[in-house]
Amino acid sequence: MEFTATDFARLFGITESDLPAACKHFATAADFHYVVPQGPARDRIVLGVIKHLESGKPTKVGPERAGIWESCWAENLQKFTESGFDPERLVPNFIKPEQPIRLNRNYVMPRNPRFELDFLQVCRAYLFERFLKDAPSVYEFGCGSGFNLIALAKQIPGKKLCGLDWSKSSYEMVGMFREKLGLNITGRHFDFFKPDPALKLDQSAAVFTMCALEQVGPRHDKFVQYLLGQRPAICVNMEPLAELYDESDLVDYLALSFHRKRGYLDGLLTQLRQLETQEKIQILETRRFNFGSIYHEGYSYVAWRPI
Repeated sequence: MEFTATDFARLFGITESDLPAACKHFATAADFHYVVPQGPARDRIVLGVIKHLESGKPTKVGPERAGIWESCWAENLQKFTESGFDPERLVPNFIKPEQPIRLNRNYVMPRNPRFELDFLQVCRAYLFERFLKDAPSVYEFGCGSGFNLIALAKQIPGKKLCGLDWSKSSYEMVGMFREKLGLNITGRHFDFFKPDPALKLDQSAAVFTMCALEQVGPRHDKFVQYLLGQRPAICVNMEPLAELYDESDLVDYLALSFHRKRGYLDGLLTQLRQLETQEKIQILETRRFNFGSIYHEGYSYVAWRPI
């Protein structure tokens, strides 16, 4: 089977003729062939997920893992500098090649070892074009290696970009992009648990997070309140949104079990829905891509703006 440009358009809820050029490029340039394991082959994948859940390997997220993320981004920083500042070396380690992935609420085996990364590139390009195109400045909170910012700078040039993270290696790495890659990107420190009120966002700015808020668990309120105070033009959060899973579905149930065991993002979408009923924000769109790694889906999104 193959996931085509037509399938991506359907996934985004648009016609193929409305698919942004960047999405068409990524969708046609990569190999999106896959097989759907059946019988014993699928059972082995499910059993492997269950055994992983029952093991001690999945650890809780939270501020106590700051040292782990510092080490992770320090590794990316080293790869980036040793390669002569090759952006390909910025792909985060949590995007693992050559593994089963989740697609359309099932486990599939891709032919392309970069399937997850390439699929993410198409989805990310769509979000950039749909929600960030008109923003003069864009802030990525929890930017990690900064590879999303580089993708945005190349897809829609001319924006003022800023990457923020609690890891020193992260914002130092992003700070190199201007000199080493010629991109209008700066880096600075930011802590989701202790937002700095002195950090003022530009007028009409856009904000996005990608697989970053998952690390705060239920402690997202301070960040949301910070954004309400800053009043950006739009906020886009591509994160694992537990509210979108269906517990009656086996594949979803296992993903939700993993989500809860890790202590991932808890209640953000619920909070945003409550704020909307209070007429404090407007939710523009919520969408589940039905795509993710073997253990869960980290690529759903909610787009919203303060009123």
